[in-house]
Amino acid sequence: MRVRSTVILAIAAITLTACSSSSDPKPSDKPAPRPSSSTPATTPSQSAPAAAALQLGQPAETVGAGGTGRLEITPTNIVYSTGNTFTKPTKATFAFVGYKARAVTAVAADQVAPIDGGGWSWIAPDGQAIAQGNGEAYNVTAESFNAGRTVQPGSFVLDGAVFDLDTVQAGGTLIYTDGEGKAYRWTMPKQDTGPEAAQIKKELAS
Repeated sequence: MRVRSTVILAIAAITLTACSSSSDPKPSDKPAPRPSSSTPATTPSQSAPAAAALQLGQPAETVGAGGTGRLEITPTNIVYSTGNTFTKPTKATFAFVGYKARAVTAVAADQVAPIDGGGWSWIAPDGQAIAQGNGEAYNVTAESFNAGRTVQPGSFVLDGAVFDLDTVQAGGTLIYTDGEGKAYRWTMPKQDTGPEAAQIKKELAS
């Protein structure tokens, strides 16, 4: 009887072990799901590079004040002057930029002025922004570059933008912001430059 009981207990133990093994979950034979290829990869955003600055004598086609008409703007001369008997800079020198504004559409176009939220400005080598006509610059004119604001179709005018600068602010970047708020830049020499520079220098001193 003891032998039979022992055999019965052994069979029961084997049966329980088999049941326990069959109830254990089996690992899945399926591979882990791969990330969806439809999900775009995240990449760092990149800003568009700024347009390279133009050089003295290079034109830029711009939009007129109020978005009306188009003007080709070409700075042609840069002259540094200490003024004359009647007008002296509050800093060290005046920077007089002579430029040509030509209408390129069949409608008249106005040059953009500071009152329009644009027009001319100067960025010094250290990054300081300087408005047209600052200091005593608003009193400076050159007879040969002193046209009105409006440019008629099929014509051009010669005009000037003037800045009152410290000596170290010479040779900066000239900026013109047009009627659509787009800014055009020119690199300015540190010395008098341009075909009419000598004439302008003489007019500023008189």
